[in-house]
Amino acid sequence: MSSSRNSSQKGSQDDLKKAAVPAWNDVPWTSDPAVNDFLATMELPPEPVMQQYIAERAPLEAAAPKVGELAPDFRAERLGPDGLRSGEFAGPANFRGRPLALLFGNYTCPIYRGQFERFSAMYEKHRERVEFLVVYVKEAHPEDGWQIGINHDQCVVYQQPTSMDERAIIAADFIERHQVTIPVAIDDMENTACDRYAGSPERLYIIDEQGAVVHRSPERPFQKDDVDAWCDALSVLTD
Repeated sequence: MSSSRNSSQKGSQDDLKKAAVPAWNDVPWTSDPAVNDFLATMELPPEPVMQQYIAERAPLEAAAPKVGELAPDFRAERLGPDGLRSGEFAGPANFRGRPLALLFGNYTCPIYRGQFERFSAMYEKHRERVEFLVVYVKEAHPEDGWQIGINHDQCVVYQQPTSMDERAIIAADFIERHQVTIPVAIDDMENTACDRYAGSPERLYIIDEQGAVVHRSPERPFQKDDVDAWCDALSVLTD
């Protein structure tokens, strides 16, 4: 009986890991070797914590726009090139008539940091024909939440923001350190944009000129293959 129970518990833990980060070690995650090395041995939180995370995310994922559906609007506050709040707001409705690439993410997610060089390259390649918007969302790995070692190693240590000013400060640090040139807007403190698009911890979308979703990345922290697919979809859109 004990052996059977232990086997069942292990199976449940394996299922949780696959749900959170499928193909854990099968392909490279990012272009940052340090991030890849960390992820190869990263431990997930205890099973009850993961169960709660999956349960909370499920209804958001079910409601998030699928390919072929109209993209819901939101209002996120734009940051200037210096990272300061502008008082101006943007959402999908502002870009009707041109394709829009949405990049949901946050600084404390090492996978997002590790992929951003590729995002910047795609922006420079396609910016004349596609609008881009980084939607800066709640922190994935704050110091007062599920913190991870590589954030301490790379000096990315922040509390979860409790105000728009605090969120803007972290986003500004991200912009400066990673020399972000893609336009950035911060989600509100109710996480409206993030929830509507199931955008946490990170998510990639492409919206066409009519406002319909034509591509979205899978429900998980994205791997290199997921970013490849997004890049390919952008290239097809602009051919």
